[in-house]
Amino acid sequence: MNTVLAGIVIVFFGVQGVVRLAAEREEQLAAAYHFGVSIGEYRKFSALLLAGSLGVAAGLAVPVLGVAAAVGLIVLMMIAAGLRWICQDGAWRIAVPLVVAALTAGYLTTA
Repeated sequence: MNTVLAGIVIVFFGVQGVVRLAAEREEQLAAAYHFGVSIGEYRKFSALLLAGSLGVAAGLAVPVLGVAAAVGLIVLMMIAAGLRWICQDGAWRIAVPLVVAALTAGYLTTA
């Protein structure tokens, strides 16, 4: 079960990080503007998603790395949910980071 949850978390956050970092500058600017942050902050957040994914992957070999990465990803998802709430994005868009945080917490309980 731990490997399955780890795989889901790794793929989800890895894809999110890569897609956001690889997006066109205009798309990044639009997303940053929507959330009220600079493009640099948006890129840092995206890089942290990718780094968290790699941390969970490393946690398969060194569990303490996976735990630290999972805690960091949960914090990032709480921030994302808060930004979605502030931007009045609607219940579904607020729920997604909360569900992903819960999934990551599920991995954390089995790590």
